Amino acid sequence: MRRSKLFAIPLSVIAALLGILTIRLGMFSVYNHEVKTAQSSSDAMNALNFWSDQRAYPAAVMPDAGYYKAFEYSNFRLNKGEKGLKPLDTWESIGPRNRGGRTNAVAVDPQNPDVIYAGAASGGLWRLTFTGQDQYTWEYIDTGFPVLGVNAIGIDPRDSDVIYIGTGEVYGYQSSIGGLYIRTTRGSYGIGLLKTTDRGATWTKSIDWSYNQQRGVLAIEINPLNPDVIFAGTSEGTYKSTDAGETWTKVLSTLMAVDVAINPVDTNIVYVSCGNLDSPNSGIYKSINSGATWIKLGGGLPSSWSGKTLLAIYKSSPNIIYADVADDFHTNGLYRSENHGITWTQVMGLFVDYATYQGWFSHYVRVNPVDDSKLLIGGVNFYYSNDGGVTVTKKSGMHVDHHAYSDHPTNPNIVYFGNDGGVYRTTDGGASFQMLNDGYVTAQFYNGFSSSATNPDLAIGGLQDNGTYFYKGTPQWEVSGLGGDGCYTAINPLNDLIIFGSSQYLRIKRSTNRGQDWATIGGTIDRSNNNNVCFVAPYELSPSHPWIMYAGTHKIYKSENLGSNWAELNGDVPLNGNPILSIGISHSDPDVVYAATTPKSSQRAEVFKSTNGGITWQNITGSLPDRYYVDFKVSPHDDQVAYITLSGFASSHLYRTEDGGQSWDDIGTGLPDVPTSAVVIDPQYQNHIYVGNDIGVYVSIDYGSTWQTFTEGMPTAALVMDLSISPSNRKLRAVTHGNGVYERSLLSPVVTAEEEYRINSTYELLPNYPNPFNPETNIEFILPEPSFVTLKIYNLLGQEVRTLVANGYPAGQFKSTWDSKDNFGRPVASGMYLYVLQAGDFMKKAKMTLLR
Repeated sequence: MRRSKLFAIPLSVIAALLGILTIRLGMFSVYNHEVKTAQSSSDAMNALNFWSDQRAYPAAVMPDAGYYKAFEYSNFRLNKGEKGLKPLDTWESIGPRNRGGRTNAVAVDPQNPDVIYAGAASGGLWRLTFTGQDQYTWEYIDTGFPVLGVNAIGIDPRDSDVIYIGTGEVYGYQSSIGGLYIRTTRGSYGIGLLKTTDRGATWTKSIDWSYNQQRGVLAIEINPLNPDVIFAGTSEGTYKSTDAGETWTKVLSTLMAVDVAINPVDTNIVYVSCGNLDSPNSGIYKSINSGATWIKLGGGLPSSWSGKTLLAIYKSSPNIIYADVADDFHTNGLYRSENHGITWTQVMGLFVDYATYQGWFSHYVRVNPVDDSKLLIGGVNFYYSNDGGVTVTKKSGMHVDHHAYSDHPTNPNIVYFGNDGGVYRTTDGGASFQMLNDGYVTAQFYNGFSSSATNPDLAIGGLQDNGTYFYKGTPQWEVSGLGGDGCYTAINPLNDLIIFGSSQYLRIKRSTNRGQDWATIGGTIDRSNNNNVCFVAPYELSPSHPWIMYAGTHKIYKSENLGSNWAELNGDVPLNGNPILSIGISHSDPDVVYAATTPKSSQRAEVFKSTNGGITWQNITGSLPDRYYVDFKVSPHDDQVAYITLSGFASSHLYRTEDGGQSWDDIGTGLPDVPTSAVVIDPQYQNHIYVGNDIGVYVSIDYGSTWQTFTEGMPTAALVMDLSISPSNRKLRAVTHGNGVYERSLLSPVVTAEEEYRINSTYELLPNYPNPFNPETNIEFILPEPSFVTLKIYNLLGQEVRTLVANGYPAGQFKSTWDSKDNFGRPVASGMYLYVLQAGDFMKKAKMTLLR
């Protein structure tokens, strides 16, 4: 036995080792993960739950047909002609090209190993082509269907133009996990199994689950001797096709078939591993007649498991097979059979808990095809063994959370890997690794993205399990140095040296030098109980007084000094006891603030408003449906007008109030019935409203009366988590959960000749009034065309005192009022001041006098 040396250790030593191991597991942490115990739920699970909670509620699971029906409605019924609009361009990706997202499937082209396919968790299908030893390009493959999660890839070994992909990232069969909210166990929508016969140019549905989107295809295995025979492991059981995917028959009904392995010599021998997240009848099932009948294997295997189990057949001698068995939150063991699965020996147990708290999510074993003593073992971290798993060595050089691998067809030392950081490879059997993410734009952003008000080449956003990244004008984004799951961000509109970032559960940090250094803030915010704060928790800066901030757990916190100190506004009485999901602040009055809570237990989601800086709150939920209120935006034109987006299904997804929340109007009746995460209002044209949902972006140019698609240049479907306006170049940014960030010009209305004539022909800065003044004065300016405007106050030493305006404006005449305070809200002294207008190439200054 390979464990004989272990059993020679005295029991007292084993006990001591177990005690040390328990301590180590209690302190275990990895790159980009918070410290957690082995039995705790992982942040990967919390992230998926956060994603799925809001989309299922108020149901326990998402509707079978909801997503695809919404896609059909958007594709065939909504106007795509941009009627009445003046589009300037189409969507273009701005990256990040250098940060891949969670990847669940990889496959090497068996006829051309310089071509590799990758399936992203929510970013679709991609193809990598090597053009040199270390040079390569990535290409997104649009199937023409709303494909988000690709969980399995199969390539015909005789004709690599024929490819099959399995869609839908599913970890539990229509089940929920206990916790704060309703938590379905899926990661992205699925529509079944797709097939191409022309290398991805066109696709057809092979297994059509368009209206059964709780289902997922988890594994695809093609018979190497007869490629017309295909097995598909799915959430519903195991299916077989004998005609290259034209028809399918369910051959094994056991749910959650997470892996399939075919003996490469005797292809009548097929193994299927079933079970995950406590689904019934977990086990490894074997057929010796190509799926006609099945037996459940025992012979030393555990009788069941609560996580998932992955298989690996030794190709040189396929009587040898490995099983990587795991429970929900730890490794059960690595097992080996030398007689086609009849009996099994545990070669590695809890002494290396490589799956740790993610036995349901991220682990596998790979056996070298020509040397069964050499194993690569992926889990949260990555390990190598040269003795069949008896001992292992932890390896570095790749991102954590490992999901998939694919072998080079002729070189056993070349392996490709998919993990939460994208795609990697080894060319030396696992001694070293190379990241292959340049151009693989699959980053999974959350909401809370921020664009600078004055610099078009500065933005920041948070990523699932990949920290927080800066956009600085190129597709190669810069890492911020903030770990964990990147969450909400903010950029001070008056001084973009001041930037905020955060990780899960409202851990906020601030930089005063544009991300070179970070300081932790929010020390008095109570985050002691994660049940009282959202995974991606909100905080917002006041647009007019950006030293004032609001943040939400199940209580509202306020800072008046850029986050250095915080006051708990509602004391021991939370708004309704539920965690806060979104916050909106007036553009003109920092005391006018809105907050929306999540549902929890028997308390529904609700919306609240304060008009006195958070001292008191009024419930303004009114007629709003009970859904997750994902985004809340106050109009920049009128703080009595506010917009709220709704997730879930079977309701409208966009509502507006025009009376500060006293009543709500449904303005989303023309939008698809699909979870909606983002809304923004054009700061120049109040009738222009943009909405982002799980399919793409939509626009109304008539104040929400009608809607049109606004998706030219984007994938057929993209999970839009946030929308952000860069006012200095009038660009709209679509922030996706799986395809990075896209950018497109905001629309301009078609202007008639009469309207053109009425527009003033020159820029003008008018004299302020009154002058002298105490304590306020008005400054007016005229714009002959839409422009980005800055209006600043300086003292006679040339030092900036206050930025009054930093925003885009349409053509026309406008007024701004200075209250004789500086950028930090402090009254300034009597004396003479300069006010300076900058609009495009136009610049003018004038003097004014403050008399106290």
